[in-house]
Amino acid sequence: MSIATITSLVTAAVAVVGVPAVYMQARAARLSAEAAGRAQLQHTRRTSQHAASVEVLTAADELKRACDNSGSATWWLTMIYEDEASDDNRRRERATEQRESAEQRQEEAQGHGYEAFERLVKAVARLELEGPDSLIASAARLADLGDLLQLQGQSTSFDEDDLVYVTEHEQQPFTWVVSQFAEARSKFILDTRSYFNDI
Repeated sequence: MSIATITSLVTAAVAVVGVPAVYMQARAARLSAEAAGRAQLQHTRRTSQHAASVEVLTAADELKRACDNSGSATWWLTMIYEDEASDDNRRRERATEQRESAEQRQEEAQGHGYEAFERLVKAVARLELEGPDSLIASAARLADLGDLLQLQGQSTSFDEDDLVYVTEHEQQPFTWVVSQFAEARSKFILDTRSYFNDI
């Protein structure tokens, strides 16, 4: 057998064995790169979803604080108005001096409540875009109840036992709204933990 024949046979054997091996290596590398890309995409998506969930919870807590402050400012303004109607001259004069400051405080507190509610609505909208679907209902419930929470700072004649419309046809005491908001917050936290810890 000549050297040329042996070289041809070796070259043919390498081609028969080598081409599929190179193909298999290239295919494995492509599949590995695709899997790494999917894992990175999933990680990025979960990070965005986590940030959206945190944003909802932060906005809900901020709204609760703002509504409490608004309610407190409104209560203080109510006391001022009552003192202005007092028979005691000293109380009346002191109330008159404090009235402008109390009205300004109440107006600012009410404004903070509106801004906090807008942030909550935007946070819920972001969560609706980012997902997951399992958190959207509990986040939307927080926003619905957050809208009702603002009622305590809107009127000086407001009382926590007053009935408020919670649906078009149903009324509940305002204290019910406060307790439902707290329950909705807890449910959102539990749903969020369940989603992010279920790997």
